[in-house]
Amino acid sequence: VPGAIRWRSRAVARPVGSALRVACWAALPAALLLGLGAVCHTTLQPLAGFGRHVWDLNARGPSSRCRCSPPSVRGQQLPRMRRRIAYEGGGGGGAGGFGGPGASGLSGLEALLAPSRGGDPGRLPQRFKGSSFDAEACQEACMALAAAAQAGNSHHFGSLVTAIKLMMPMQSGSEQVLGPPRMDFDLTPEVLKWGEMDFQDGLEENTRLLQVCEAEFARLVVKHKEGFRAPEVLVGGLDLAIAYLKNYALDKADALYIATEPHCMSRGLPWDVKWLQDCATLRCKQMRQPEAAVLLEEVAKRTPPHEATMRNLGTVYNQMRQFDKAKEYFDAAAEMMGEPEKEDLWNLGLVQKNKKNYAEAAPLLDQALEQWLQDDPTDYVTLAKLYDSVGSCYDEMGRHMEAVEKLKEAKLLYNISIGQESPLYGSACERLTKAYVHSGQYKEGMETLIEAFENIATKDAVHATPLFELLGIALEEVPLGKGVDVMMLAKLEVPIEAAVRNMHYRGLDQDANAGVLFERMARALLLCSVHQGDPQAQAEAARRRNTARTLLVHAAPFVADAHMKGLADLSHITMLIDSQFQALDSQDALYRRSLSLGPGAAPAMNAAPAWPQPPPTRPSCNAPSAPAAPAAVDGVPGMPGGAAAGGAGYAPGGYAAPPAPARPTPPFVVDGGGAAAQPGGYA
Repeated sequence: VPGAIRWRSRAVARPVGSALRVACWAALPAALLLGLGAVCHTTLQPLAGFGRHVWDLNARGPSSRCRCSPPSVRGQQLPRMRRRIAYEGGGGGGAGGFGGPGASGLSGLEALLAPSRGGDPGRLPQRFKGSSFDAEACQEACMALAAAAQAGNSHHFGSLVTAIKLMMPMQSGSEQVLGPPRMDFDLTPEVLKWGEMDFQDGLEENTRLLQVCEAEFARLVVKHKEGFRAPEVLVGGLDLAIAYLKNYALDKADALYIATEPHCMSRGLPWDVKWLQDCATLRCKQMRQPEAAVLLEEVAKRTPPHEATMRNLGTVYNQMRQFDKAKEYFDAAAEMMGEPEKEDLWNLGLVQKNKKNYAEAAPLLDQALEQWLQDDPTDYVTLAKLYDSVGSCYDEMGRHMEAVEKLKEAKLLYNISIGQESPLYGSACERLTKAYVHSGQYKEGMETLIEAFENIATKDAVHATPLFELLGIALEEVPLGKGVDVMMLAKLEVPIEAAVRNMHYRGLDQDANAGVLFERMARALLLCSVHQGDPQAQAEAARRRNTARTLLVHAAPFVADAHMKGLADLSHITMLIDSQFQALDSQDALYRRSLSLGPGAAPAMNAAPAWPQPPPTRPSCNAPSAPAAPAAVDGVPGMPGGAAAGGAGYAPGGYAAPPAPARPTPPFVVDGGGAAAQPGGYA
């Protein structure tokens, strides 16, 4: 099947002039029959003797440049490129053949692939369409489809889409090929209207504006029956995707970029570059920075040097903790502009902050914030990011009270501009939590921590690392029971369940990253679920313990498997899991005993659970036995391991596991600032 043929990028010698034309058409039958490449080229410059298009065997449209399409970004197919067949713009061949111009003036493969414009479409064989198409049933399904969309029932919606597609009359591949799409449309900034909206009017108004954009796009698709082959629909999809990025509707944006990728890649400049840089923005927001770097490097190859590209590359490498490489790109951007602008001060300040050079970082970030307040005081989202960057820098350098004030300002600006559901708001809460705890304001820190946890647990780009770190603050840095009520952990019950469901939906609960996170979730729930209080309190505690047990049962095999394979020394996590199972058993036994004695029975335990000495590590982990009397670590007496002992060794993404292509490990979240992190993507 020609559409399924792919080739790996290699240097290919290129013939010129008439020899190229001969080589093209001599190679075409072999390409169709044997899967061999016809003409391949990887530069931006058109070759002598070529027309303005390059056609691909997937019938996805022409390209205005003679080159291979960019790498796919899904899964492990990054180095692969689509095969293309090149043709010359005029002349050659006989009538009705591969090279002969038809009645419509088309030539080459173009004429063959567009029979309705080059001859009588009825002369092609067509499959029998049947005579019993039930239009009423199709209309009923379409009405149900609209109702499912309005109700947000994705399961019903997906099945209805499949049912409607199956009702389409059978067609052969030859009937579905439509030839090249229209090329009478220019992609210019003036045609992009939705992505230019600020979306800084709060959650309700931003959502209303976004739904208006979605409705306009739907009507646009109704108007153009060619779908994404119509340039008006294609540019509408790219425009709406930017609006999604600004509102952090990442799943919807991802769906649009998947749908528009082949059409943008086939059209060439500027469509391909637009898709590449916007999709790189999405990958950054999804915490998939290595994929974003590949896309941006491709942009740099296809376009002249530009300061925006340099800043974007610097931001991505900064988030990947390649700080020296990031600084090179930021310096290059500043050199192109002649002198550092406020964006450059911000970016260079973040690099120095991440390198722990706080004496150099703080003045740069302060200066960037001051200039932004002077130049654009109503750009609340960007100002919030700058306050966030300055505050986190102050916190790391020990100026905790000043950090609290800056981060409170960032949280406030996010709230009034983009709302509390935005991941940017959650990041501000996360950093404010750390500043509160470092400054000794533990109760305020716990309240903000719960707010941050709930935000991160429900977002499209949910990930184990920030959830793990927040639970570490609650369990190891906050003095629970000494000024902070341990029952505040019970407020994490619903957010924990939401995080587990979200991770399961995205396939993120099937490795040791999830295992070590689930262990901490279970520990937090267990600490606030002691068998005590009135019957209702006892029942609620039993429910939380049941959730904790479920999490531990799921986590244990993943942790043991990672340890046995040598990915990391997780013996201390296994011991924590074993000890929590024992504590759960003892607490549940007390609860069952109170139920058997009746509702009037007094609770048998009113204190924290007496943690037993941890047993030796499970034999399957091949770990050494535990010491006789382990020290108090992780805030739990007698529990081995923890942050002090294990550090990053068992943090999600910290063990040396082979990185997954779509979700690389570890996904370091360095900072939310810089040009790349601005809503709407790159400059």
